[in-house]
Amino acid sequence: MTYDMFLDYEDLYICRFKVKSDDWLSIYKEVSENFIRDAFRKNVTIPKQIQMCRSFCDSIKKRKEDCYKVRASDYLMFMTCYLVLVKYKQIKEADIIFLRRKRKSRISGRG
Repeated sequence: MTYDMFLDYEDLYICRFKVKSDDWLSIYKEVSENFIRDAFRKNVTIPKQIQMCRSFCDSIKKRKEDCYKVRASDYLMFMTCYLVLVKYKQIKEADIIFLRRKRKSRISGRG
């Protein structure tokens, strides 16, 4: 089963991702956990990680508000930072919206 995960940041819709689960924690482990581990290996403190992630999310929000293009890689990094902020309880996990994707019909309608 697949889902669409919608991410809003400070009351602005930012992006949507096709995901395989509606469990944010499993997506976090797949996407963001390595970010945090790498930061700890480089002696980056939790407050500094929060500041870096918030700063990146703020920059993407500003680009969306100003109607500038955002690259796919920036959206992926946004999701990484967003989930880090959820993990550190800076964003409520209830703010992540999951909707189940509809299956495509296999009936072609031709006889």
